[in-house]
Amino acid sequence: MKNKIALTLSAIMGICIFNLAMFVFNSCSDPYPQVIELEKFMYISLSGAADNPITKTVDLDKNATFPLSISYGGTTNYNQGEIIAQVAVDNSLVSAYNTEHNTSYLALPAGAVTLDKTTLTITDGTRVSDQLNVTIKTQMANFVNEYLLPVTIQSATEGKIPVSEEFKTVYYIIKGNVETLPLEEKWEVLDASSVWQPIFPVESVWDGERNSYWHTDLSGMPQWFAVNMNGYKLIEGFTWVNRQDGPAVPKHVLFETSMDGKEWTEVLDVPELPNSTLLQVLELPEKVIARYFKVTIQSNWANAPYTYVSEVSTWAGERPTGDYDWEKNTWKVIDYRSQWNADWAVSLIFDGNKNTTWHSDPFNAALNGMPQWFIVDMQKNRPAIKGFLIWQRQDDHGMEPKHVIFSVSADNETWTQVLEVKEMSNDYTKELDYKTTNPTPGRYLKVEIKATWGSNPWTYFGEITTY
Repeated sequence: MKNKIALTLSAIMGICIFNLAMFVFNSCSDPYPQVIELEKFMYISLSGAADNPITKTVDLDKNATFPLSISYGGTTNYNQGEIIAQVAVDNSLVSAYNTEHNTSYLALPAGAVTLDKTTLTITDGTRVSDQLNVTIKTQMANFVNEYLLPVTIQSATEGKIPVSEEFKTVYYIIKGNVETLPLEEKWEVLDASSVWQPIFPVESVWDGERNSYWHTDLSGMPQWFAVNMNGYKLIEGFTWVNRQDGPAVPKHVLFETSMDGKEWTEVLDVPELPNSTLLQVLELPEKVIARYFKVTIQSNWANAPYTYVSEVSTWAGERPTGDYDWEKNTWKVIDYRSQWNADWAVSLIFDGNKNTTWHSDPFNAALNGMPQWFIVDMQKNRPAIKGFLIWQRQDDHGMEPKHVIFSVSADNETWTQVLEVKEMSNDYTKELDYKTTNPTPGRYLKVEIKATWGSNPWTYFGEITTY
């Protein structure tokens, strides 16, 4: 009996081992089938949806067109039959997108976007559909804003390939190809009411020099100029610098912008522009995009039949700070090498009057000669100096400073050079403008004259103003 049981068990074990061996043999030797269906991984998707969002930057002077298609994957068998999908713009998704992503995109205005068709077809034997074209009509949108364009699969031929909920919608961020930097080097004069003399051209308004300016003729007010910026600019405001030494600076000023240089829109009216030599920052009630701007000066502070402007530019993005009030009337001269006497004191350089003069000691052999220097306590920590406006002495000439070094310190001990002028102009007829090369904040200002334009052992300065 025991022998029969043993034989039976052996037979059963043999069969099992044989079957296992055949399974292993077949598993190792049989080739994979040519087609593996992974239906749970198959889905229809819209091209680009996996990369959401997609940014499209469009030119403002022509329509923008780009293609769109659908496809599916998860198989190598593309004989799934014909698949037809309905595709449409769905602006109802914009609000939900903004909420989810903490953004503030707008939906494109009605008519600003079109699809050349709304049906896409994947033919049997292929995996990618034909294309439709999305067109943005840029003239129908205000590209001061950024827009969100959702394009989605609304439905598809029913079958074993479903539409992916995750990838059925592609979101396009539509931005205008506009510049935020003024790039004044590209600007050109479009037109102007008048120019007094060739040495006062309109181009002086954007040359970066405060001592140059556009000067109108003497025919009366109003006077105006218009600029072609040679590019579409986002404008949130203007910066303005008056002529530094004239009474007839603009008072009532109008700003207009244009896309074509023909049709103008008023964007800012300033009834009383401050009579100031500082940089002024003007902000528009609403930001605009423009290729041209026009400035019309209705009146000036001297009621003169002429006017002038030193610097005008545009800005967008971070608001410029304007010029800092340096409060020169509070400054104190705390050290110097020499001054002739109290009537020629160093402090006269900072009194706001170009006709008063600091004069170094011409007679004391221990103190005259170069270098001459002085230190000013600006009374509190000041922001970085962007530049210096300088008047040379007005009533005598020949010994003007030539090689001059400007330095700044926080503690009157450690100094940082912010500007070196090896050949300062000795032209006393205009205000000189020198921009710092190493702007550094601090409390103390040191000016050192290393050499002059003459051979005598003294020098002088009319006025120095920081900005």
